[in-house]
Amino acid sequence: MSENVMKFIEEELKKNSEVSNATLFEGAKLIDKAIGKLNPRQFHAKYPLQVKRRLAGAAPRRKVRAPAKAKAARRPRAPKGDGGAAVLAYVTRVLKRNPDVKNAELFKGACEIDASVAELSARQFHAKYPLQVKRRLAAAAPAPKPAPRARKPAATAVAEPAPAPAVAEVPSMGDAAAVRGLLLSLARELANAGTQAETIEVMARLDGYVDDIMQAARN
Repeated sequence: MSENVMKFIEEELKKNSEVSNATLFEGAKLIDKAIGKLNPRQFHAKYPLQVKRRLAGAAPRRKVRAPAKAKAARRPRAPKGDGGAAVLAYVTRVLKRNPDVKNAELFKGACEIDASVAELSARQFHAKYPLQVKRRLAAAAPAPKPAPRARKPAATAVAEPAPAPAVAEVPSMGDAAAVRGLLLSLARELANAGTQAETIEVMARLDGYVDDIMQAARN
């Protein structure tokens, strides 16, 4: 290691600690031609870096206060306790507005309301929220108003009324609306099933639909 080169670099760094490595390299080559055999990286590691360390070790140390740690931003906490109720209210509101909304869209919106929903799979979320809401809405659907009956023309002659024919008992209009709603809910689920596995999953819940339909018919 050339002492003349080291002395040159030390003097230059004392004058200007920000002097570039290229400037030092060119000056060192004028002092010692052997420096030209090194590339800039090798030169920097062998001379300027060593001088900088030596100067840093000789300089009095100043106590430097560690920068205060920035407080980590708190993540918004998902609501506790009523998170499920908030998600259920959200799903109910969206399904009333758009019964054909995709499960993925409901899932995304529910995760923004309650972060714990993200721990569920798409199928678990559908069974826990949209499916329950659809059944409830179908059962609570208002019955259509019956059509007004046509008036019978007045008879010209008085005759004994004919005995009324026996009529089989039929479910009320309210029962028919509830059954229709449940069948529409099942049809939407089958239409929204994107894969064969999802279709099979919907069919696996067919017994639940049958029970709801029987209950609506009995009511």
